[in-house]
Amino acid sequence: MSDRHDEFPDAAPAGDRAEVSVAWRVQGRSRMRSPAFISSTIRSGGSLLSIVLLASATAFGGGHEDALTKWSSAVWQAALEGRDQEVETLLEAVPSSATSESAARLRELVAGREQHESDSDETRRADREKALADLDAQIAAGELTKALTSAVQVQTLSDDWAAALGEERIVDLIRRADDGEKAAQASGDWLLAQEIVFRLRTLHEDVGRTEEYLRYNEELERINRRIGLLAQYAPRALHDLRAMQAKRIAPEEEFPAFNPAFTEDWKEQVRGISQPMLSSALRTVASSHIGNVGWRPLLEGGLDSLEIFATTEALAESFPHLADPERVKAWREAIAACRALLAEVPDADLTRRHCSRVVGELQLANQRTLELPEPVMFREFGDGSMEAVARRHEDQYSEIIWPERYRRFQQQVEGSFVGVGILIRHDERRDIVVVNPLEGSPAWRGGVKSEDVILEVDGVPTTGWSLNRAVDEITGPAGRPVSLTLKRDGGEQPVEVSLVREPIKMRSVNGWWKKDLDDSGEPSWDWWIDRAAGIGYVRLTSFNDESFADFLAAIEEMRAQATLRGLVLDLRHNPGGLLKSAVEFTNLYVSEGKIVTCEDRHGREAMRLEAQRNRSVLADLPTVVLVNQGSASASEIVAGALQAHGAALVLGDRSFGKGSVQEVHDLSDRQAAAVLKITTQLYRLPPAPGEAQGRLVHKQPGAEDWGVNPDIVVKMTPKQIEKSYEVRQLADQIAEADDADAEPRPDVRQLVEGGIDPQLEMAILILQARVLGDLEPVPGTPAAPIAVR
Repeated sequence: MSDRHDEFPDAAPAGDRAEVSVAWRVQGRSRMRSPAFISSTIRSGGSLLSIVLLASATAFGGGHEDALTKWSSAVWQAALEGRDQEVETLLEAVPSSATSESAARLRELVAGREQHESDSDETRRADREKALADLDAQIAAGELTKALTSAVQVQTLSDDWAAALGEERIVDLIRRADDGEKAAQASGDWLLAQEIVFRLRTLHEDVGRTEEYLRYNEELERINRRIGLLAQYAPRALHDLRAMQAKRIAPEEEFPAFNPAFTEDWKEQVRGISQPMLSSALRTVASSHIGNVGWRPLLEGGLDSLEIFATTEALAESFPHLADPERVKAWREAIAACRALLAEVPDADLTRRHCSRVVGELQLANQRTLELPEPVMFREFGDGSMEAVARRHEDQYSEIIWPERYRRFQQQVEGSFVGVGILIRHDERRDIVVVNPLEGSPAWRGGVKSEDVILEVDGVPTTGWSLNRAVDEITGPAGRPVSLTLKRDGGEQPVEVSLVREPIKMRSVNGWWKKDLDDSGEPSWDWWIDRAAGIGYVRLTSFNDESFADFLAAIEEMRAQATLRGLVLDLRHNPGGLLKSAVEFTNLYVSEGKIVTCEDRHGREAMRLEAQRNRSVLADLPTVVLVNQGSASASEIVAGALQAHGAALVLGDRSFGKGSVQEVHDLSDRQAAAVLKITTQLYRLPPAPGEAQGRLVHKQPGAEDWGVNPDIVVKMTPKQIEKSYEVRQLADQIAEADDADAEPRPDVRQLVEGGIDPQLEMAILILQARVLGDLEPVPGTPAAPIAVR
């Protein structure tokens, strides 16, 4: 069975730097106004329009309305064409004939943005000086990991990342870190080794040091593999490493004792895995993967994985024969023999027969050496094969969904979540803890709170439960009740709540300000980011089955309240979702032509999706689409297609670069259900005017260009990214009426007026300029009073 599956990452993929990936561009704003700037612009063929505007705000000629209309159109066209310097110049020269309160407000916001940029530059310089001071102090104190963190901060806050990497103190620190990482590995402190290599890789990212970056990246993958093995098969050993790490970070704090109830969780993880599942998965990947993988990387990756397994000594906690050097040696010799067998066969001649032979030889060797449960061996071989594909082809999306994950995977694919609406995790004591109840869910309405510990489910103690079991017990058919016994911080007695399971709606369409919630927890939004100017705001967090209808409802609600003249469509941190939904959104703005095509592994067009006529109801609505490194997949299709058709302005930072299609193949046997998710196609955006073909979104191995490049690039500092996320998160949380300790929600206007979110700030300025002509009173008529929210 093969089904198309346009499923995308669950979490915003932001790259290794997460909240510190930022490049700097100094505007040099005082230089823009100088005669030297005008002369140099003329010599270099710069925009005469910009020069004229510097000399006279009314130089467009014609009457009041004509001049203002030309100016508004010029701002918008310059933005669409990516002439950011011209946009800056135009915004600073609002025609003097514009006298409305909207024009005054625009001039005020432009001046405010200049001050915000100045303040941001000053803050950055101060932060860099502090990071340098911290770095020197930490190097002197021998605090290696802290020094590496400060080095990353210094580099991130520098204008030239490569030059920062070449500073003597950082070069010396890297030498010390290399030695420290080797020592950490030798002592088995994999968490320390992971932290060191992660920082080293980050320092070498995007600085032209490709060889060093790839070396650190491969080393980090090997270390992560070992840590993953500990998490699955040796929880006591991992607990001890985490205790060591906690002591390094906060030596005065006591780390919880190990809970032995979870030592055999691994048996649940491998239950139902069979050799036919493994063989079917590898056969499909070898023949159908977008990268024309073939058999060799799959077989070598599986062997590499089993060798790492055998050389991770702490796994003897669950597999005692790993403590026997002779048995481990014999096992590694069997792996070496399999490698030798493969080396004698050319790539083109490797077939499924060689796979069967290798797996068969390993089964026999296992019986006389390590005596691992065969499902463990099959799983590790399969996971290693898929990791080899990921490493070689930059494909983190192809994977084997083994039986223990199958049910959750099906829920994600179908978009059907029936339960009580809580996110859960294990704490350090391995208690099951509520991360948070989803707003409007049965748990939210029933009074379940963040950090509640779930002691019992329907009277059954949760001691020793895995998260999978907890999910299975708490979820169930809609309409059926479930009882949770909770331990709450500060409460002497457990709290028991009875909840009724129901389908959980994952809301993806959000507005500017959450006004309130109705009795069912449904939010009521203020969609206007600037009601006086008629500019709306929609933040889309994913593309699911209900996103399109909810978006149309938001548009209708705005239009019922006032004239909608412009829109900010915020796709930042949107990891994607359904292809169908992305096409529907794009079709609202594009009346004809290609929206997206898919190419197979031979570069042939396998699918084409085009706009359908009479559906482009927003084609005339000026829209700014915000993207950043967390915008992936379906988000990139929408932003890229709108950009290619000139249907919207794309602003922000380069998107993530996830432009692949996965298909799902059934691996189930009589004992258990499992599937393979495999990348088989790549998305291609429609061509922009003058292009023979559109660009591939997906980040290819060694590529320097990927994703969607905004028309107007606006960077954010690490502090701005962190603060804007915090403000938005807190602003969207409405406390319960009886929560007397709840903090007041922050005012979201500070995102723009306080310069916290320069991407959103620039989007608003451009849209305000675009619609200003519609807001100016006709000469001789009084201006209507307006109030800006």
